Amino acid sequence: MGVVDETPQAIQDFLAPELREIRGVLSSIDKRLDSQDKRLDSQDKRFDAIEEVNRVKFEAIVQRLEQIQQSFAFDRRISAIEVDKRQSA
Repeated sequence: MGVVDETPQAIQDFLAPELREIRGVLSSIDKRLDSQDKRLDSQDKRFDAIEEVNRVKFEAIVQRLEQIQQSFAFDRRISAIEVDKRQSA
């Protein structure tokens, strides 16, 4: 056998095991990435739920503040009417 005949076999003998090992490593990495994706999806759902709860609470607070603001405006109008009534009496 000549060098030309031995070269492909030598390359195959060297590369085949290396390629199998690389495939195994890539498969393991792929599984870990899939696991991480699932975990991150779960975290996203939890954050979405928390965000929705906070949005509802925020809207309730804003609504309550608007009610308080209207109440103060009403109190000021009543106070102004009372002052006018006292002054005209």
